[in-house]
Amino acid sequence: MSSVYYNDHFSVGMGKVSAVTFSDSKEKHSTINPEETGSSKIAPWGEDNRYPQNFMATLKKNGAGGSSYRFLKAAHYGQGFQIFREDTSKDGKRDRKIIPIKSLTDINAFHRKCKIDRFFTEIIADLETFNLAFPEFILSNDYNKVVSIKRLQTAKMRYERINPKSGLIENAYFCHNWQSGTSVDSEFVQKIPVVDSYFGAEQIKEYCKAKKLHKFTMPIFYPLIDETYYPEPDHHSVYRNGWMDVVNAIPDYKKAYSKNQLNIKYLVKVSEEYFLRTYEEDWKKFTPEKKKEIRTQLTEAIDEHLSGNKNAGKSIQVTRFKDRTTGDWEDGITIEEIGTKNDGEGKGILDASAGNQEIMSAIGTDPNLMGAGIPGNKLGDSGGSNKREAFSILNALFKTKRETTLEPWRILRDYNGWDENLEGDFAVTNLTTLDKNPTGTQNEF
Repeated sequence: MSSVYYNDHFSVGMGKVSAVTFSDSKEKHSTINPEETGSSKIAPWGEDNRYPQNFMATLKKNGAGGSSYRFLKAAHYGQGFQIFREDTSKDGKRDRKIIPIKSLTDINAFHRKCKIDRFFTEIIADLETFNLAFPEFILSNDYNKVVSIKRLQTAKMRYERINPKSGLIENAYFCHNWQSGTSVDSEFVQKIPVVDSYFGAEQIKEYCKAKKLHKFTMPIFYPLIDETYYPEPDHHSVYRNGWMDVVNAIPDYKKAYSKNQLNIKYLVKVSEEYFLRTYEEDWKKFTPEKKKEIRTQLTEAIDEHLSGNKNAGKSIQVTRFKDRTTGDWEDGITIEEIGTKNDGEGKGILDASAGNQEIMSAIGTDPNLMGAGIPGNKLGDSGGSNKREAFSILNALFKTKRETTLEPWRILRDYNGWDENLEGDFAVTNLTTLDKNPTGTQNEF
């Protein structure tokens, strides 16, 4: 990440720094290596610029992955966005007092107009899936108010390459159907200014006035490690290393195996001597077509006699004769019972079990919470106490994620001049035992 100063205000943009200049000039900035700019205006997301689309195509086929993300999105949102004022109780403890949104006239009007609950569920969906979200802010004509906010789908956004002079990403582009050769000059691509996510409300106002911007996006993202443009979520490891592909391939494998495997119970052997002894000299006179017809009729008669529930326990009479050469007794018809091997069946179950565990572990969902399991294979103990503990741990880990999610709310509050003592958060549902609460749940901040 690169550092840049504007009029002595510190801000951060996403980009690699080759040299940082701190001079006495009014405008100071960092620079990047020229070779990092590339030939295209946009920074492609993946080799074909379709990484989000490729990832989602794989995820949509994966039950363990899809349900894990669905669970995390619901847990992240909890019981929904609420506003509170933090005070201190008489005994000096932290005391959060929930403020009904309806009692806050301006905030309530904005909340209803922009469907803030929907906005947060959409932002959370992007953050949980890609570690990156793009809220879009619309300003009033005089730049003094944010009049609207909405979510731009992360999968349809691409960053403009870093400006070598400022060291910042200054624009992003929205397109419903990105391809490797999509041009930013296409009529189907929309250019959207990017405001540095480290700017405060006053800095944003000054920047938008200077640039004459009435619309912009301020990307929010979980901390980057060494990425330049797009996050590489650790929970995508099971997509990158192929575990999702392995699990996704199992249904097709089992379907093909079931369709193509032999499902035969009996092996019937009919000696040629049987026909010679049965039809004697006439057999030699029969045409090949007649012989085939006789053999087919015999096969069908045996099949009918051996198959079906109504024939269970029946016996069958077979002809025996002495071999003309050895004098040994031989069976004209021999019936052997054979079994069907199911090696592929067991292998598929084991692969699915291991793959699902890898996927849920990478995404961060405890199998206890998912009720995960495959017939004949148990993925962990799913007792009630284990579920409660796993859910409590999960909720505790969401604190840092929710700090990122709440960034748009704090910008709205400060930009629009709402009460600075008001804070937002997501109410958490904690599972309890029925002896403590008849409903089995308890909502907290």
